[in-house]
Amino acid sequence: MRFKQPLVALGIALWALALNADSLDEAEVAALEARCEAAREERLKPLRDAEIAKCKADKRNDPEYCERFWSDYGDAVRLPNGRMQPRMFDDLPECVAAYEARRKLNFE
Repeated sequence: MRFKQPLVALGIALWALALNADSLDEAEVAALEARCEAAREERLKPLRDAEIAKCKADKRNDPEYCERFWSDYGDAVRLPNGRMQPRMFDDLPECVAAYEARRKLNFE
């Protein structure tokens, strides 16, 4: 876990940028959103790989099926009652900063 401190520092820096999002343009907001997606993928990849490995461990399952079925693990999902289950790790500091920057850019 030696990457934890730099990630926290990056999150704080991005949060500070989001507070001053008045000067951000579309490209900078897109860069913040790309950082959010990279941080989410970093956290989701081990979980997704574990689910794929668990699926492949069952000999009745086709390995390609397991890859396809779990490829979108962590994304938003529509529930049977019509509501949406939000995507996983959308509360990371990078994602919160990107969300706030996008809101400020769109509403100002």
